[in-house]
Amino acid sequence: MESLKGKNILVTGATSGIGRSLALKLSAAGANLAICGRSQQKMESLVKEISAGSAALIYSESFDLLDQQRIFSFVDNAHRTLGDFDILVNCAGANPAKGRIPEINVEDLEWMLKVKLVAPFLFMQEVYKRMRNLEQGMILNVMSTVCKFSNEDVASYTASKAGFDALAKVFRKEARAKGLRVCSIYPGGVDTPFRDIKKPEYLNSEEVADAIVMMLLQRPGASVDELVIRPMIEKNFS
Repeated sequence: MESLKGKNILVTGATSGIGRSLALKLSAAGANLAICGRSQQKMESLVKEISAGSAALIYSESFDLLDQQRIFSFVDNAHRTLGDFDILVNCAGANPAKGRIPEINVEDLEWMLKVKLVAPFLFMQEVYKRMRNLEQGMILNVMSTVCKFSNEDVASYTASKAGFDALAKVFRKEARAKGLRVCSIYPGGVDTPFRDIKKPEYLNSEEVADAIVMMLLQRPGASVDELVIRPMIEKNFS
């Protein structure tokens, strides 16, 4: 079994939901973290909690994913602080632009594509530049079961996630030649803070974070390329 102790791991969307649960689990396992999120207040709270329970190194910044220059500078600063990356987890997520296709305005669609496709692509690209000479490492992208099953009322979210999923699948083949693994996890319904109402019957962020950790702990000669995790109540599969 692989160990995460001493690994340098970058986690996006770390201030809430799955990202927060994952950051706490990784720090408890002894990993060094580069974490980012939108809320400065939530970030300060997370860093304080991590520092109280772990001696691992932490580098953090708070910014909006629409700011591409902040993505570039964050990855560069994190690399300078921690050294070469072992793992990237693209976890940042939001779904504010719900609605059927005739109701969607182009500004909301463009926003979703920038946040859910362009931003994680840039993280993947920038981290890869700081991994490829190592001939090892992993990029794990948190997708969604919308990539597997089309549902009404979430067209913008589905398009952005499915687009990034296709891009990541191509990159999986390209990166494997360099010894890097590009993996994806597809959670079904998750009861996270970005939902308007509580869904206790859905997965919780801890369950998804546990599944991610399991994927990260694979031996170097194997790769769990894709993992689907759904709540037991969910039936949106063939």
